[in-house]
Amino acid sequence: MLLILGILSVFAVSRMSTGFAATRAFHDQLLSQVQFARKAAVAQGRGVFVRIDATQSRLCYSAAGACSGADAVAAPSGEAPFRVAVPSGVTATAVTFQFDALGRYRTAAGGATSAPLVLTVAGDGVLQFTVEHETGYVRP
Repeated sequence: MLLILGILSVFAVSRMSTGFAATRAFHDQLLSQVQFARKAAVAQGRGVFVRIDATQSRLCYSAAGACSGADAVAAPSGEAPFRVAVPSGVTATAVTFQFDALGRYRTAAGGATSAPLVLTVAGDGVLQFTVEHETGYVRP
């Protein structure tokens, strides 16, 4: 019994490292943000762009530009633009894409896509989620 408890505690402690927690937290925040972008596009009847780079992910109404003022999509809390910072030691797939007014996943230029988009968050572990190409459904 003690041996089993010892083995389980070693596994549990390794999973509780701050690096894994930061990776998981960012993954969950990014997933929520992308789901929100799709819902906002449908609710407002206009395209919403997701811009992910090395330092942050932002929601905007255009593929380029300042992403401020009228171009910024407000977060549920009111902050504009809806921004999620990439923590130190964590990376994410750098990409710009959009959801159209019907909630469909499209390229930054507005073109139809032929395959789902897999977004990867890497740090102390690798986590992914998928944006389906026809429906725009975002699934963990």
